[in-house]
Amino acid sequence: MAGKAKFDQEAAFKAIVGVDRQPTPEMGSAERSLTSGIKNKNRVQRSYFIDRDLDKALRRMSLEEEKKLTEAVNEILRTGLKKYL
Repeated sequence: MAGKAKFDQEAAFKAIVGVDRQPTPEMGSAERSLTSGIKNKNRVQRSYFIDRDLDKALRRMSLEEEKKLTEAVNEILRTGLKKYL
């Protein structure tokens, strides 16, 4: 059997948009990790099921206080977990 042909990304791009156009440089993984990791290095992503009325109250609180939902949840958890922190 013949070997599998490799996909030429540059040739495909030129065939779609034209030979004279150049692709826009994308943010590399190293740059991406630097920009996103600085702000959130102490955060973890978790998923929990909460009651619908609590979710509604959280969203309302974050809108009224002009905060992101994450900030509102963190504030409430810090208050409730103060003796464990």
